Amino acid sequence: MLQKIFKLVLIVLATAQLNFATAGSASPETMNVLWWSASVIENKVQPKQRETLARFLNDYDGGKVYSVVFRHSQRKGEFAAHMQSASYDLIVVDATTRKKYFNQPDLDAFRNFYLTRSRALMFDGTLWIRNTRYSDLTIFPGENNNSAALLISQIDALRKVGGGLLVGTDHREYQASADQVVQAILPGTSFKGTTNPSTDGNFVGKLLLSGKIPVKPVDILRHWEVIPNQGEAPVGQFTDFTGANVTLYSLVEISDKPGGKRMRPYMSSTIDPGSGKTAINSNVAVKSDPMPTRKSPPLD
Repeated sequence: MLQKIFKLVLIVLATAQLNFATAGSASPETMNVLWWSASVIENKVQPKQRETLARFLNDYDGGKVYSVVFRHSQRKGEFAAHMQSASYDLIVVDATTRKKYFNQPDLDAFRNFYLTRSRALMFDGTLWIRNTRYSDLTIFPGENNNSAALLISQIDALRKVGGGLLVGTDHREYQASADQVVQAILPGTSFKGTTNPSTDGNFVGKLLLSGKIPVKPVDILRHWEVIPNQGEAPVGQFTDFTGANVTLYSLVEISDKPGGKRMRPYMSSTIDPGSGKTAINSNVAVKSDPMPTRKSPPLD
């Protein structure tokens, strides 16, 4: 009997470790976030490192801004099952996989989230390397906190428009599950490519540089150069599964080494980043913009 109780306690503790806050416990000022990790497990990249990103987001600004639930699963149907009893304002899909780990109920759940919450989208071909043990430059929070700063800038940008869906992945061979989600919302759309960043590139507008933590572009470039094979995000005019027109704007684009070639977008979003460009090798942090204290209401 005591052994059974002990096992039950261990199960409860293990589950609690992955739940920093439940989706229903957030204050009106707090945005409910699900970090769904389906990425491969490698020697230098473990689920615990993906959880570190979610934990940082949950604890950001004293835990007053985001209430984060973290899950790591490669079992088909688990995302759909989870969403049957949970409600979120923002979902991060952390999916770097060779295989397709979502089934039709999962994809239907993503579509339902898109229909019933903010329809903002953000696609990121660099999320996988945000925390790896490849070098000192790739360990979160990064040189001069660049990885943390970039993550907060992304999430803050989505918060300002009421939430949405952030899909992150890596280079071409590992985009299978991420593309499932992208194509469920935007049929015929996908990540692509393998990049090799040069100093010939820019952040477009201030969207990724205007979070509360200052971002120095050159620190991010140094990080990407250590693992020069990120994915390319889709940019342009698309049609979602409801037939509505969707525009994806480039947020940061770089020419492959040695430069002077086609600019390849590493990240894109339905959020217009604004005008102006900041060189990818700039050593100047862009001044942050104020962030609203309350989330915007979801779209009907």
